[in-house]
Amino acid sequence: MFIRCWGARGNIPVSGSETQIYGGATSCLEVRTSDQSVIICDAGTGIRNLGNALLKEQRLEYSLLLTHGHDDHLEGLPFFEPLYTVNTRIIVFEHKELRNKLSKMCDPLEAQVFSPQCTRSVEAAIEWKPALEHGHVREIGSAFVTSIPASHPGSCAGFKITERGKTVVYLPDNELGFDHGANMDFAAYVRLCSGADLLVHDAQYTCDEYINWKGRGHSSWRQALELAIAAGVQQFGLFHHDSDRTDEQLSTIIEECKREAAQRSPRLLCFAMREGSEIVLS
Repeated sequence: MFIRCWGARGNIPVSGSETQIYGGATSCLEVRTSDQSVIICDAGTGIRNLGNALLKEQRLEYSLLLTHGHDDHLEGLPFFEPLYTVNTRIIVFEHKELRNKLSKMCDPLEAQVFSPQCTRSVEAAIEWKPALEHGHVREIGSAFVTSIPASHPGSCAGFKITERGKTVVYLPDNELGFDHGANMDFAAYVRLCSGADLLVHDAQYTCDEYINWKGRGHSSWRQALELAIAAGVQQFGLFHHDSDRTDEQLSTIIEECKREAAQRSPRLLCFAMREGSEIVLS
């Protein structure tokens, strides 16, 4: 299984000299399986570059999984060039609250409210699949995908993707210290993430910041690290970086995270997901 990050920023995309290392594009993760199926997790602004790369590679079929309807997970979709490319097939696993919004974003007559880009005619064949039910397993190519309830305002999910004994868990917006109606306690997340080869988890806040922002739907890096350690995962990728976080600040957080992990779980590899991150699970 091959994982590439195309965007790891939260809330809004950013640019500038202080975000060159970790990037400023919002949430988008590509998972490629051994049978070369392409699974796209979220459609933040990172999906624009992903789409261009897929067309350059002449890959024309993909599955799109969406965690929820907040803009930083959808705003790149009108700029996903495969939408406007003949012979492209996009399988969208519906989020129960997103079908209407997504349909409008793909309709030139309706979509002008989102962006002038949306007035282009959609040429791709879009196949709508029923939403992934929490706890149920769906086969996508050679992978098996399970939806995980996420603790975040509104209806939100994460995904557990397993292939050939390797597992990645993607929880980009998940507040471990507050229940937003997911009915999931810390122990439940530990069970679902147990033994994962890679955990990509919301780590937007520092511990001090979380005190002021508790209830907003995001975790501190230390809360996410606690989950990674308790679940015995192999690799922990910090994700959903705060839009105001500079490269220097993120590097400081990562070094502190690594020091703590080294003391408590020496085999755990910790790093910040960034645009261009590539991870091979084999």
